[in-house]
Amino acid sequence: MKENVKLLLNNLLRAIEYEREEERERHTEEIKKLSGYEREEKGRAFIGLHKRKIGRSMGGDWIYEFRKNGSKVLPDTEISIGDQVIISQFNPLNHLNPSGTVYSMSKKNISVAFPRAIKISNSNSLRMDLFVNDTTFKRMEEALTYAKTHTFHRLHTLLSGDYLVDTSESDIQINNLNEVQNISINKAIENNIFYSIQGPPGTGKTYTASYLIKQILITKNRILISADSNAAVDNLIRKLTELKIDVLRIGNPIRVNNDLKAYTLDYKILKHVKYKEITEFEKEIEKYKSKQGRCVRPNAKTTRGIPYDKLLELALSNQSMRGLSKKTIKSMRPWLKAQKKIDDLYKKIQSNKTEIQEYLINSHRVIATTNSTAGSDLLKYENFDWLIMDESAQASIPSSLIPVLKANRFILIGDHFQLPPVVISSEAKKLGLSTSLMDYLANKYPYQLTRLEVQYRMNLKINNLVSKLFYNNKLIPDISVRDRLIKKLYNENIIEVIDVSGHELRKKDSKSYYNNFEIDKVIDYIETLKSKGIEDSQIAVISPYKAQTIKIKDLIKHEIEVDTVDSFQGREKDIVIISFVRANLNERVGFLNDYRRLNVSISRAKSKLVLVGNFKTLKTDKLFNNMLNIIKN
Repeated sequence: MKENVKLLLNNLLRAIEYEREEERERHTEEIKKLSGYEREEKGRAFIGLHKRKIGRSMGGDWIYEFRKNGSKVLPDTEISIGDQVIISQFNPLNHLNPSGTVYSMSKKNISVAFPRAIKISNSNSLRMDLFVNDTTFKRMEEALTYAKTHTFHRLHTLLSGDYLVDTSESDIQINNLNEVQNISINKAIENNIFYSIQGPPGTGKTYTASYLIKQILITKNRILISADSNAAVDNLIRKLTELKIDVLRIGNPIRVNNDLKAYTLDYKILKHVKYKEITEFEKEIEKYKSKQGRCVRPNAKTTRGIPYDKLLELALSNQSMRGLSKKTIKSMRPWLKAQKKIDDLYKKIQSNKTEIQEYLINSHRVIATTNSTAGSDLLKYENFDWLIMDESAQASIPSSLIPVLKANRFILIGDHFQLPPVVISSEAKKLGLSTSLMDYLANKYPYQLTRLEVQYRMNLKINNLVSKLFYNNKLIPDISVRDRLIKKLYNENIIEVIDVSGHELRKKDSKSYYNNFEIDKVIDYIETLKSKGIEDSQIAVISPYKAQTIKIKDLIKHEIEVDTVDSFQGREKDIVIISFVRANLNERVGFLNDYRRLNVSISRAKSKLVLVGNFKTLKTDKLFNNMLNIIKN
């Protein structure tokens, strides 16, 4: 292994530890310093809850529903489906507190899945805190450690920049794809280790990926498809199902969209013919548990930690032990015998589930999962001919390596000119954690990348702004969208700039900013759109700052989508209103100077783009100044 590769992998191992500690410290310090009420105000906790058990998930987790006392509406929150949360009654940092995964949410309740039944009463109000999920960190560390071994000498050469990649291409023509999409597929299929397909906004990269996968399947190869987020995985699966491709979705069904539940491993287990045996075993378990209710149960204080199997052995042989009389042991015999039956039945259930799981995994040629879940025990010994990774520019190198290590060849699909991996530790950033594998390899092997050029989202004027700023004027709109307009706004500018005087404010105990002057302008502009007959579903408001989106949500009177720029990547709306927030005497724009964030911001709109900001501050940044000049001309 070359020294530069060794340094890269070692630095990334250190970066993961910095990132883990930063995330843990932020949550821990905040919980220490703030009351439950204050943390709820920040959107990272709920207080005044009570619980009720509502059943089991498809994966066997226990589901509990939590509501505010008096069934009040839950406040705005950062907590979302799939997040890890801690439930507490007194000390939220007590290591004995149960932790679970958010299963579902509504206006008045939040359901959480736990690996086992929780033992915490409703005698006092409960608190729920967002916290760190360590699983992904561990899997990234394992991948980096494994990647350092000689087994992956080919990967070492690739990372060093010295790999002799194959630049040939096949001659496949797919009628549903444009010329550059076809070229990207032909080059990707002929690669001898990796290839990248860059998809600028609206160019159909996921659509191209689905046809690439369909083409690879002709060769009878086995494919792993992955992405850093569940949403991106689900988006690709939807495209594959349109092409009648059978996919097995592996991962916690809690994190999978409802319309795709039928493709999950857990759902397919439930529908498997052999699952009937499991159902019968579960019925038997309930019978034995009912029987136990009428029997003398071993008392922990009396039995002093003696295992149940040892107690049963004593009961059947009519023996005593350590102060336990024969009579006492004998009285527990019916309960112990029932427990033995229950334990045996649980073993049979697990054996059946494992058998069904192995059959389903082995019988599917396309497996879909997040990067992190590719490192789970279920796929521990699985290997694939190909890995197709979507939204790969948003995945860090360690995250990407988790699935990369499981495949002979891999294709990275994404756009490294859009948002990079999210990293909160400054030390981790310095060590390279915010660099994606796609970006890293694009610098090492620029000829191993095809950029898609025809976009199917934006009106010509919005397209030209994005194209000139970020894609060397090579992004072009398809004829179907170049004249895209909203008839009710026919006479208006496609791109509208609203200059707002005023100043920004910083949210207390936060790095996030908001701007009341801009909020007023956004609300007024929405009301104007509504007066012209524009539907709520046609409008989105986005901002780089979470604090701004929260305040807009609180004041808006319509069912209009409001979100951060980062959360809105991959999305689109007819009309997109951007509130840039920053306005200060020092003329600082903060992280708005990241060209990738601006790229995502202005490329979400299909027909009309509205830019709201203090442009006296913003145009001090060269990129914003260029943007304004392009719009004026």
